[in-house]
Amino acid sequence: MCIKKYTEEELNKLKDKTDYETVGNLTEEEIEEGSKNDPDSLTPTDVNLKKFKKVRK
Repeated sequence: MCIKKYTEEELNKLKDKTDYETVGNLTEEEIEEGSKNDPDSLTPTDVNLKKFKKVRK
């Protein structure tokens, strides 16, 4: 894995390749399934979620 650093100026020049229509049409189930199948994802389990504590803003 290689980490590349960008300046803010460089980031602003990058072309956005996101297909927002496709992303917007994903169902919650598809998003969850994709997350579960992604080895880099840190999707919390139901047990993890029960341990979460609500914080006040």
